[in-house]
Amino acid sequence: MDLLKSIQVFEQVAQQQSFSRAAESLNLVPSAVSRQINELEKWLDIRLINRTTRSLSLTEDGKAYLLKLSDIRAQVTELRRSKTQQQQIKGLIKITAPIMIGQYMLPVALAEFKELHQDVDLAISLMNRKVELVEEGFDLAIRVGHLNDSTMVARNIGNMRFKTVASPHYINIHGMPSTPKDLKNHRCLINTAVTNAKRWSYLIDGKSTVIKVAGSLEVNDSQSLKAFAIANQGIAQLPSFYVDAAIQSGELIEILSDYVPSPLPVNLLYPSQRLLSPTVRALVDYLVPFLNQQKQKW
Repeated sequence: MDLLKSIQVFEQVAQQQSFSRAAESLNLVPSAVSRQINELEKWLDIRLINRTTRSLSLTEDGKAYLLKLSDIRAQVTELRRSKTQQQQIKGLIKITAPIMIGQYMLPVALAEFKELHQDVDLAISLMNRKVELVEEGFDLAIRVGHLNDSTMVARNIGNMRFKTVASPHYINIHGMPSTPKDLKNHRCLINTAVTNAKRWSYLIDGKSTVIKVAGSLEVNDSQSLKAFAIANQGIAQLPSFYVDAAIQSGELIEILSDYVPSPLPVNLLYPSQRLLSPTVRALVDYLVPFLNQQKQKW
């Protein structure tokens, strides 16, 4: 019995919902497809498919084993591909990341990786929506925030801290807010690139608390938001790495520092059901320690 061939046939039957259509797609005769399914069921000692004269459907065991068997075949295929490539680090890697991470951290890290591996092509997409890695064809993603997707492998590469800032001139004119609740009396600069843009988190009495804010200026780019804050247009909440230099120079001042929210984890993600190619593995093994070394700058 050729187990991998039987798994491939089973996948096609499940997809086509027909022995004859599966046979046509695999360039086999229907009897060969039926024989492969029978051998696989005998080997597993379970029924995978309910058959009638007019239709077929997967059993509950068939549905569960389809995922497991497809995973096995994908891993074996990847192992064969890796062997054929002889572990050469080359080819295309598709990466997605939030704009604020991509603008700040990735260029230096990826430029150095490219210097080490000049046969690797990188395609980087910066976007603030959640990307479906497998469905959209990405190899790696960087995400900010707490994760609940168990189908991904997550490697922590840092924690993003946020600061609330305004220009000295704005504070002189409008006053210094004493608590986060005072923000209702101020012009807040709204970052539409983040989820819940008009709800800012603070640590109040030891608990994470969401404060509703409002303002007449909205922008979907953190660099622009910082520029508006420097130009006396209001109060902004931004990642610390965007504003630390401006605070040091005196262009901005940090406010509400006693209520700084807990930092958000930053993770490098890739699909758990897929063996990494040598090329993607090389990038992961490079990025994790490189970005971890930058933690103090976040």
